[in-house]
Amino acid sequence: MHVQVRDAARTGCDVQGVPAVTQARERFGARYLDHVFTAHEQQTCRARGAGCDASLAARFAAKEAVLKLLGAPDEIALREIEVRSDDRGAPTVRLHGAALAAARTLDVRDRDIALSLSHDAEVAMATAVTGALLPVRAPARTSHDPHGRISTLQGATA
Repeated sequence: MHVQVRDAARTGCDVQGVPAVTQARERFGARYLDHVFTAHEQQTCRARGAGCDASLAARFAAKEAVLKLLGAPDEIALREIEVRSDDRGAPTVRLHGAALAAARTLDVRDRDIALSLSHDAEVAMATAVTGALLPVRAPARTSHDPHGRISTLQGATA
């Protein structure tokens, strides 16, 4: 089996205070929301009702985590990193504009970035990870031969 080995894993993480997002939203309103979040992200978070600001904070943290994963180029606007959900509700990322260009220079596709988000009433956090397909040795397994002896079978390396 052939496995293509790419550059080493890249990670990013961030923590965001939920009250800071609430204050920015209350002070700047749509100007803040439109500067940081896509229309889809805003709509998704509004649908959560009372948990809207915590969801926005988690998405803000995810955007910062992806920025760090990409090496934090200054030309990337937060709106160019969009947090969505797949069919199971797991967070995914879509890159646009300068974020997409930066990812391409690293040979990273947005579908290769795994996100993990979490929040409570006060704090939101996110981790973004992408990495190499590394060759893995299959674990050793045992087998009984017809004569009752136990032998160890080694898996092939990729």
